[in-house]
Parts: sequence; structure tokens; C-alpha cells
Amino acid sequence: MAVDISIGIISRRILMVFSLALFGVLARKTGVFRQEAKDSIVDIMLYMTLPPLVFVSMTTEISWERLLSGISLPFLSLSVIVLMFLLAHLLGKLKLISDRRKSTFALLCAMPNAGFIGFPVVLAVLGEAGFAYAVLYDLGVTISFCSIAILVLQGGPVRKESWLSLLNPALVVAVLAVFFNWGQVQIPEVITVPLQIMGSATVPLAMLIMGFLLSGLKVNWGMLDRDLVLVCVCKLLLSPLLAYVLMLPFDLDPMVRIVALMQAAMPSMASTPVLVEKYGGDGDFAVTAVFVTTLLSMVTIPLIFL
Repeated sequence: MAVDISIGIISRRILMVFSLALFGVLARKTGVFRQEAKDSIVDIMLYMTLPPLVFVSMTTEISWERLLSGISLPFLSLSVIVLMFLLAHLLGKLKLISDRRKSTFALLCAMPNAGFIGFPVVLAVLGEAGFAYAVLYDLGVTISFCSIAILVLQGGPVRKESWLSLLNPALVVAVLAVFFNWGQVQIPEVITVPLQIMGSATVPLAMLIMGFLLSGLKVNWGMLDRDLVLVCVCKLLLSPLLAYVLMLPFDLDPMVRIVALMQAAMPSMASTPVLVEKYGGDGDFAVTAVFVTTLLSMVTIPLIFL
């Protein structure tokens, strides 16, 4: 499937998606969206709106042949993340990163925000067919999050409960949808239409939450130093470049390539400060890096299409 979208249209669509986060900022500042409601709204998105969107996108909006063409995406995302962790380790060995930030730096460079930002952006720019590929890419991200990311932070064996988080509704539904698609199961409209309507709330909810979270971050602007610059370069530029290089030897569908590049170019994972707080690291640096990479990604993601 050829992807013929001008850079102007892409930029406008991405800007429109990010602009939805302003409603989250406004809701927090006015007290409409309170801290105690955050977990409930996150749960609504993760358990009520995202799974229907995943199911419909992977069963009715894409054929089995096209879905099969993106089967390499989980392995690609795993490869990019592992190599970015190794690059961060090398920079640490070269003393380019302060010792107390090494593990936090590695996490910020390697783990993309493929869900809260990646899903809405891909859906807005490429539609539900592209979104199906974004879900496949995120499978590798989730596996890395439950294993490598925690291993790097805590410096020891990954606990069993970390792997249990793989059993989240979106990924379970994705696996189920793959079997439905493979078996060419015809799903009546009386089921798919309500699911599609429910799933359409995912993008505004995701960006509402993102705006709420970003506006509450206590950013330490004193941390605008070399470490932060290296995070931005690694996460926003080197990561998609690495994905591009890894895909060169393979004859992949253009849509698969575009989705992989977009997901690899996403800012640092929003939950990094939470992981750092739980397993150890530089929490202030994590918060600042997530905020800065998210802002810069509004410029760098459209550049990837050039």
C-alpha cells in the first residue's frame, strides 16, 4: 500500500492531535479534571475504548495478507530498543553520561511512547489500517517494558508480576483479532459499529490524559544540560534512523515502514518517571526529559516523513 501524503498534511494532522492535549492542560488548571479521577480515566481508555479500537482495526480495516506483512514489527521494535539500550550503555562507558543517570538515561533513549502518543498520531495520520501496524509494533515495546527496562533499572532478575502485565486487554484483544482475521470470521455490523464508536474515544482520551500529566510535571529547567541533549538526539533522531537502517535489507510494505519510523520516533515513554521512582534512578531528570522530548516530537515526527 503506497503512502502518498504531503508533509504539510502530515504536520497539520500531528499538530491537531497534539493540540488535544491542551484540553487536558485546561481541565487540570480549571479543576475540571482532578488528580483522583486520573486513574479512572486511564482505566476507561485502557480497558473500555482501546480494546474495541484494536479489534475493529485488526479485523475489518485490514486484510490477512496486509496484516501478515507487518508480522516483523514486534521483532523490529525489540531490535531497535535493545540496540538503543546498548548505545546508551556505550555512552555511559565513554563517560558522556553522569553515573547517577546512566540507567535513567538508557530508559529514556530506548523506550518510546508508542501507546499514549504513538497510537493517536498514527491513527490520525494513517487511519485504522496504519493503526493495526502500530499495535503490532507496540507488542515489542510492551515486552521490552516488562523485561529489559525493569532489568536495567533494578539491575537484577525481572519479577514474575512484571511479565503478568503483558496480559493487558489491548494485547489480548490484538491476539484474538489476529485469529479472527486469519479465520476470515465475518463479524456483523451490529457488533462492529458499536465497537467502532466506542473505540473512536481513544484518541481524545489519550491526549486528554497526556495533557493532564504533562501540565502536572514539575520540570527542572536546571537540567537542560548535555545529558538531556543526548536523550533528545538519541530518542528523536537516532532511534528512527536505526529503525530505517534495520529495514533497508527487507522488502517491506511502505505503510509498515512509515509506521515503524513513526513509532521509533516517538518521545520517551511517559511512564519512565514512575518506573524510576519505583526501581531507582534520577526522577527529576526523567520528568524533564519526558516533557522536553514530547514537545520536540511535534517538530521531529513530521521531519521523519521527509
